[in-house]
Amino acid sequence: SRDSVRILLMIAALNDLDMQAADIQNAFLTAPNLEKCYMVAGPEFLDEEGKVFLVKRALYGLTSAPQAFRSFLAQHIEDLGFFPSEADPDVWMRPAMRADQSEYYEYILCYVDDILCISAKATAVMEQL
Repeated sequence: SRDSVRILLMIAALNDLDMQAADIQNAFLTAPNLEKCYMVAGPEFLDEEGKVFLVKRALYGLTSAPQAFRSFLAQHIEDLGFFPSEADPDVWMRPAMRADQSEYYEYILCYVDDILCISAKATAVMEQL
C-alpha cells in the first residue's frame, strides 16, 4: 500500500539504509501455471497451427497469472529468509547485521512485478532475487 511505501522510505532515511527498485521483466512467465490451461495454436505457429497445447507458464491475460506469480515470488523470498509483516503481506523483512555488528532489518516490498529493497546491502539482496 501507499502507506507501506512511505513507512519504508522513512525507515530507510532514519537508519541510513540503501534502496534499490526493480521491475521484473516478463514476470508472469517466470511462474508455473496454477491451473490446467489449453490453447489452440494460431497461424503464427506455422506447421503447428490448429494443434492443442498445454500452457505451462502463467501468461499475461490468464485470470490466475497474478496469483501464480505472487505465490512463486513469495516462496522464493521465504527461501531467502524473509517473512511477511503482519500489517502488510507484501512487505517482507529479515534480521541482518551491519559491518559494525549493529542489528537492523532488511525489507522487500512487492507490488505485482515491482520490487523495492531496503538494506545496508540493497544491491546484494536484489542480486539474490
